[in-house]
Amino acid sequence: MRTSFLLLAGAVVLYAVVVAPMVALGEEWRPIPKVDDPLVQGLGRCAVDEQNKVTNCRLRFVKVLGGKVTGDTKYMLTVDALRIDGSHKTYEAEVLKQSSAGKNTCKLVSFSPNC
Repeated sequence: MRTSFLLLAGAVVLYAVVVAPMVALGEEWRPIPKVDDPLVQGLGRCAVDEQNKVTNCRLRFVKVLGGKVTGDTKYMLTVDALRIDGSHKTYEAEVLKQSSAGKNTCKLVSFSPNC
């Protein structure tokens, strides 16, 4: 019984010291080097389109102003959009880049503030 407990405790310590830090490193956010890249702008447009579908906000995408990326698929974007009254507003959108049949699409994770 004592041996089993020691083995389990050793496995937990090994995981905490070796495996967990490696996983955390993969989730480090870094600035997007070229926000004018067509891929980044397309993800921003997709985020606004998806937000319009679920909220009926009727926002019009203007451009991505900045953002961060982790890995190769998760983006946090600062997006400029036109509201229905014609005023500009800045939004934060978290999107996952998805590829299907050679075309990039997105899955909207969060969008704030609400329109």
